Amino acid sequence: MQFGIFATMAVRSGFVAIVGLQAALVAVAALAMGVFRDALAAWSTLAGGAACWVPSALFAWRLSLALRFRPDHAATVFFVGEFAKVLGTVLILITIARVVDAIFWPGVVLGVIVAVKANWVALLLRR
Repeated sequence: MQFGIFATMAVRSGFVAIVGLQAALVAVAALAMGVFRDALAAWSTLAGGAACWVPSALFAWRLSLALRFRPDHAATVFFVGEFAKVLGTVLILITIARVVDAIFWPGVVLGVIVAVKANWVALLLRR
């Protein structure tokens, strides 16, 4: 039983690390866009990254709860959560497109790419 608790804690800390890495890399990309372009590009990059980061954080939180309290449902929570994460990202991007008047779309796309590729960076850092 103790091993299961420690394994769950390790998985949760891995979720937190990956979501934190996503946020950090998006912040660096937004800062770079602010330095090399302008404030609009920086905010757009941050918005695009947040469109991926926020659903990922909610997914990691929900999956960590499932692993802690209902490990037998973790696979279902994973697959449903992945679908909800993608759907949430798309809905946030649609909301950005409809609500925000001044947006720098290359910055939004850069933010999305950086947030999505943060998982690959996490794998590289783990080795």
